[in-house]
Amino acid sequence: MTYDVNLILDRLCAAFPACFSRTAPKPLKIGLGEELLALAGVHPALADLTRTQLRRGLKVYTGSPAYRKALAKGGPRYGLDGQPAGEVTPDQQAFARTPRPKPLASPPALPAPEPGPEPTPAKGYLKMTLKRRI
Repeated sequence: MTYDVNLILDRLCAAFPACFSRTAPKPLKIGLGEELLALAGVHPALADLTRTQLRRGLKVYTGSPAYRKALAKGGPRYGLDGQPAGEVTPDQQAFARTPRPKPLASPPALPAPEPGPEPTPAKGYLKMTLKRRI
């Protein structure tokens, strides 16, 4: 099943405008994800979303450069109701300032194994073959 994370984020912004914003994100309170997942299937705006889709949406939202910039500034964290609930710690600010690693285009190629004698099995290793009945 494919889905567009942007549509999920739009629904979160519409359902909880005091907490979620694409243009001016606020740091989310610790544990807000669990609250949101508890509302999956219950809240009218989240009725047809799965927990996996909500997790993916939160991951994209909190990984965005705008959110990380808001986190790096520090200040209060906000709950679903838009009320302050905790503070951003200096460690969290420092983490938000660190550059995110770029994904590799392709995994590095492994070197080809050198031809040679078959390795001896390790102690306790039982060499087995699978036979199928036809």
